Amino acid sequence: MRFFIVLALLIAIAIVLFALQNSAIVTVSFLSFHYNGSLALILVVVFTLGLLAGILISIPSLLRKSSDLREQKRMVKQLEESITRSTASHPVGQEKSDKH
Repeated sequence: MRFFIVLALLIAIAIVLFALQNSAIVTVSFLSFHYNGSLALILVVVFTLGLLAGILISIPSLLRKSSDLREQKRMVKQLEESITRSTASHPVGQEKSDKH
Protein backbone atom coordinates (compact mmCIF):
# COMPACT_ATOMS: atom_id res chain seq x y z
CA MET A 1 0.00 0.00 0.00
CA ARG A 2 2.79 2.36 0.92
CA PHE A 3 4.56 1.59 -2.38
CA PHE A 4 1.48 2.68 -4.36
CA ILE A 5 1.20 5.95 -2.42
CA VAL A 6 4.86 6.74 -3.12
CA LEU A 7 4.41 5.75 -6.78
CA ALA A 8 1.29 7.94 -7.11
CA LEU A 9 3.16 10.86 -5.52
CA LEU A 10 6.09 10.46 -7.93
CA ILE A 11 3.73 10.32 -10.91
CA ALA A 12 1.91 13.44 -9.69
CA ILE A 13 5.20 15.30 -9.32
CA ALA A 14 6.24 14.23 -12.83
CA ILE A 15 2.91 15.45 -14.24
CA VAL A 16 3.25 18.83 -12.53
CA LEU A 17 6.82 19.23 -13.81
CA PHE A 18 5.70 18.22 -17.30
CA ALA A 19 2.85 20.76 -17.22
CA LEU A 20 5.16 23.54 -16.01
CA GLN A 21 7.74 22.86 -18.70
CA ASN A 22 5.19 22.49 -21.51
CA SER A 23 2.88 25.41 -20.92
CA ALA A 24 3.22 26.85 -24.42
CA ILE A 25 -0.04 27.62 -26.19
CA VAL A 26 -0.63 25.49 -29.27
CA THR A 27 -3.47 25.16 -31.76
CA VAL A 28 -5.01 21.78 -32.47
CA SER A 29 -7.07 21.44 -35.64
CA PHE A 30 -9.29 18.51 -36.52
CA LEU A 31 -11.66 18.81 -39.47
CA SER A 32 -13.43 22.12 -38.78
CA PHE A 33 -12.60 22.08 -35.06
CA HIS A 34 -9.82 24.36 -33.79
CA TYR A 35 -8.68 24.54 -30.17
CA ASN A 36 -6.03 26.76 -28.57
CA GLY A 37 -4.66 25.45 -25.30
CA SER A 38 -1.58 24.52 -23.35
CA LEU A 39 0.56 21.78 -24.83
CA ALA A 40 0.54 19.85 -21.55
CA LEU A 41 -3.27 19.88 -21.32
CA ILE A 42 -3.67 18.76 -24.92
CA LEU A 43 -1.17 15.94 -24.46
CA VAL A 44 -2.90 14.74 -21.28
CA VAL A 45 -6.30 14.78 -23.02
CA VAL A 46 -4.94 12.89 -26.04
CA PHE A 47 -3.20 10.35 -23.79
CA THR A 48 -6.43 9.82 -21.83
CA LEU A 49 -8.44 9.37 -25.04
CA GLY A 50 -5.90 6.82 -26.28
CA LEU A 51 -6.06 4.96 -22.98
CA LEU A 52 -9.87 4.84 -23.13
CA ALA A 53 -9.77 3.67 -26.76
CA GLY A 54 -7.37 0.88 -25.82
CA ILE A 55 -9.60 -0.24 -22.96
CA LEU A 56 -12.70 -0.21 -25.16
CA ILE A 57 -10.92 -2.24 -27.85
CA SER A 58 -9.77 -4.84 -25.32
CA ILE A 59 -13.17 -5.34 -23.64
CA PRO A 60 -14.46 -8.02 -26.09
CA SER A 61 -11.29 -10.06 -25.63
CA LEU A 62 -11.48 -9.77 -21.84
CA LEU A 63 -15.13 -10.82 -21.83
CA ARG A 64 -14.37 -13.82 -24.07
CA LYS A 65 -11.50 -14.91 -21.82
CA SER A 66 -13.70 -14.54 -18.75
CA SER A 67 -16.38 -16.68 -20.38
CA ASP A 68 -13.82 -19.32 -21.37
CA LEU A 69 -12.42 -19.39 -17.83
CA ARG A 70 -15.90 -19.81 -16.37
CA GLU A 71 -16.57 -22.72 -18.76
CA GLN A 72 -13.25 -24.38 -17.88
CA LYS A 73 -13.96 -24.08 -14.15
CA ARG A 74 -17.36 -25.70 -14.73
CA MET A 75 -15.72 -28.56 -16.64
CA VAL A 76 -13.10 -29.07 -13.90
CA LYS A 77 -15.87 -29.26 -11.29
CA GLN A 78 -17.75 -31.84 -13.37
CA LEU A 79 -14.60 -33.92 -13.84
CA GLU A 80 -13.77 -33.76 -10.14
CA GLU A 81 -17.31 -34.92 -9.31
CA SER A 82 -16.97 -37.73 -11.85
CA ILE A 83 -13.68 -38.83 -10.28
CA THR A 84 -15.24 -38.71 -6.81
CA ARG A 85 -18.19 -40.86 -7.94
CA SER A 86 -15.86 -43.26 -9.72
CA THR A 87 -13.57 -43.74 -6.72
CA ALA A 88 -16.55 -44.09 -4.39
CA SER A 89 -18.00 -46.97 -6.45
CA HIS A 90 -14.56 -48.64 -6.86
CA PRO A 91 -12.53 -48.15 -3.66
CA VAL A 92 -8.75 -48.22 -3.93
CA GLY A 93 -7.33 -51.71 -3.50
CA GLN A 94 -10.28 -53.45 -5.10
CA GLU A 95 -9.59 -54.29 -8.66
CA LYS A 96 -12.17 -55.38 -11.16
CA SER A 97 -11.88 -59.03 -11.95
CA ASP A 98 -11.99 -60.13 -15.52
CA LYS A 99 -14.19 -63.19 -15.92
CA HIS A 100 -14.04 -64.84 -19.30
